[in-house]
Amino acid sequence: MINKLPFLLSIIAILFITLHLCSCDSAHQLTYNEQQNGLRPYTENPYYWQINGEPKLLIGASDYHNIFQRPDLAEHLDLLQSVGGNYVRNTMASRELLPDHRDLWPYKIVKETEDSLIFIFDLDQWNDEYWRRFNTMLEETAKRDMIVEVTIWERHDFYRTRDQAGWVRQPYNPDNNINYDRVDVGLPVGEYPGPGEDIYNPPSHPFFRAIPEMENNLTLLPYQQAFVDKILSYTFQYNHVIYNMNNETQESNLWGEFWGARIQEKADKRGLEIYMTDMQDAHDVTDETVTRMMDSELFTFVDISQNNFQKGDLHWERLQYIRDYIAENPKPITNIKVYGTDDENLDAVYWGSAQDGKERFWRNIIGGSSASRFHRPPWGIGLNDDALAHVRSMGMFIGKMDVFKAEPRLDLLKNRVPNSAWLLANPGVQYAVYFPKEGLVRLIADSSAQMSLQWLEIERSTWHSGEITIAGDNILLETPGAGHWIALVELIQ
Repeated sequence: MINKLPFLLSIIAILFITLHLCSCDSAHQLTYNEQQNGLRPYTENPYYWQINGEPKLLIGASDYHNIFQRPDLAEHLDLLQSVGGNYVRNTMASRELLPDHRDLWPYKIVKETEDSLIFIFDLDQWNDEYWRRFNTMLEETAKRDMIVEVTIWERHDFYRTRDQAGWVRQPYNPDNNINYDRVDVGLPVGEYPGPGEDIYNPPSHPFFRAIPEMENNLTLLPYQQAFVDKILSYTFQYNHVIYNMNNETQESNLWGEFWGARIQEKADKRGLEIYMTDMQDAHDVTDETVTRMMDSELFTFVDISQNNFQKGDLHWERLQYIRDYIAENPKPITNIKVYGTDDENLDAVYWGSAQDGKERFWRNIIGGSSASRFHRPPWGIGLNDDALAHVRSMGMFIGKMDVFKAEPRLDLLKNRVPNSAWLLANPGVQYAVYFPKEGLVRLIADSSAQMSLQWLEIERSTWHSGEITIAGDNILLETPGAGHWIALVELIQ
């Protein structure tokens, strides 16, 4: 006869942990109007978002990935808002260690160790200050009408040791909590991956195989579920949050799909409409891991941040591949991380230069994305002076160009040399040509129509009037000088 006692004890343990760690917060129930006025795909063009029924591009830049942990949160948000930014990234990470600041972990510390960066945690007790910080971030961004993309799992914090993170310092490491040992949970201790292994392409971590579809780890899974449920106990009180299951994951799609299904189920029970993605690590966004995510009905927007490793026309072509792939069922396409840096300690060939980052930021929008945000230093330019100018200019551009009625139309540029100019157009009405440097191109448009020309000098955030020059049946566009420019050609009504 089969002994059912171990199985029953496992079920009892799951129920106990889930009940014990479930949020007891008095959650605000969003009204119908609050839900309808929140962020959602734009009804007239689902490649984009709308807020309060009006279409909206999401534009951002910030110096942090886990912005809820930062002590200067309000000042940073104010700076972004001052140039028209409305989009921030928040990973549920605990990595940063600065001279006057350290990130907190979500669980209560019950014992210190000889290593000042390693603690013993009780996974049955929350660290209230960690969650206070998270709620404060949600409140502060809501006050400023900013959209927050919350990333549930930050995989890098579970692998190599850096700053105060890495598996050797994780609360889930059996050596670092009082709740289970390595035999109970089947997780490794110490460094992961081990010495000599590739820290940038590590082996799949057993932490990310705990779900029923994989290893069904009934000791670990309840703690993972309780953590996600705790996040939702706060985010479900707001209508300005979108969800990303993973940061550039190399784990199985099954992992992200499991959490997406759980979050959707929780939202359905509350009568909430939510929007989710799962960021894959494939730099080639034609990869099966990305197309599988796009095909999923769970994931209602598509983050392609890893396409921002590509440059020039290839960056553009891969974005157009994504748009074409989802054309029968359009979803917003986002870029929460735009790479590109001049940091001397990073490989500019791999990451791209700061110039590459600025080009990617603009090509994303000219190419039909709904969102673009400069990644944090040292991998991106963050919210430095250059980023402030580009975000400000993006707002000025959006103020004149109705991007929501336009489409990427590279076919309307004639005599274009590679990597020189890109076009967003509502033919016969508006044309926006982005030049990343000095350049000249012919615009295929009705040269007999009454058209006006304005030039946006991006790095100075200044509009200049221009004169239409006809070249045969085309309009000749030549940048007024060096630097980044937008040529805006409009039909005179």
